[in-house]
Amino acid sequence: MKFHKIILLLLLSIFFTNCEQKITIKKHKLTGINPVAYTDVIFKSNRDTVFASTFEGKIYEVVNNKENRKEVAHIDDEIYNIAYNAERDEIYAATLYSGIVAINASNGAITRKLAIKETWAYQICYNRQNGILATFDFKGNHYVWDTKNDFNNIEIPESLNQMRPKYIADNGDVYFDGQGKIVTWNYKTYAVKQSKANGKIANVDEEKNLLLIGGKEFVFYDQKNDSTYFKKKHPNWPIHLPGKDSIVNVPLHLEIISGLMTKKSIYTYGLDKSIRKWDKLSGNLIKTYTNHTGTPSGMDISEDESQLVIVDLLGKIQFWNL
Repeated sequence: MKFHKIILLLLLSIFFTNCEQKITIKKHKLTGINPVAYTDVIFKSNRDTVFASTFEGKIYEVVNNKENRKEVAHIDDEIYNIAYNAERDEIYAATLYSGIVAINASNGAITRKLAIKETWAYQICYNRQNGILATFDFKGNHYVWDTKNDFNNIEIPESLNQMRPKYIADNGDVYFDGQGKIVTWNYKTYAVKQSKANGKIANVDEEKNLLLIGGKEFVFYDQKNDSTYFKKKHPNWPIHLPGKDSIVNVPLHLEIISGLMTKKSIYTYGLDKSIRKWDKLSGNLIKTYTNHTGTPSGMDISEDESQLVIVDLLGKIQFWNL
């Protein structure tokens, strides 16, 4: 055991000694981490073409297998999360100071700003079928807008105060987490239902199963029966050795950041800079992707589930044909 610990410390020492990334954080901003770091990515079309955002307020259109990228917009603010409304050809961006910004995807013009009570909206959720857009600020205030009805604000029950909207289903269910619980509220029927589950919602699938993130593990949860299918951690930490085209797997579990689901698989990514593919039925780890030397910051999957795209904090984008 002592020998394993010594080897682990030596590997970590080599890794951090050779790490040349300098981090300086500006007051109230994250741009100092890396201004060109990608913060989110979302498919524009079914596959091969995506929008990717950066801390420095830029949104790019990136096409698979092409080195060049086209700048779609550049706003004077930081962008953390994006959604795309194909019907209006608009990109919705969660920002530091401007609330939610609607941007024309063709010319980059700002078409609307949706104000929030406090600055810093770092995550949004959007449903293309019903046109409902939702976010929350860092103080815990939440907001839901109807983009098909002149962005009218939809009132949320007081019982959901300090909870965060994370997912919007086609039937009108809005999924909230926070306050140690998971709650579903339907903006059409006003029905509220609390689950026994706990954690941060990363994704909801067509069967209304939940992908929940909690520290170093994720939970695949059966919401219909209020029970857990399985819990998993990222096994081992795949460290890229500087100057060598090789990876050393260190027996440590690092924090899982987020993930998404398809009909048959679960994809998760974390601070270990890996992307993991899991079988939905058995919970078995199918594949580990280790092409990112930066921490993954955004992931999306094409509508036909044939392609995965991931961006990271060092400004790299990777398409995976599934």
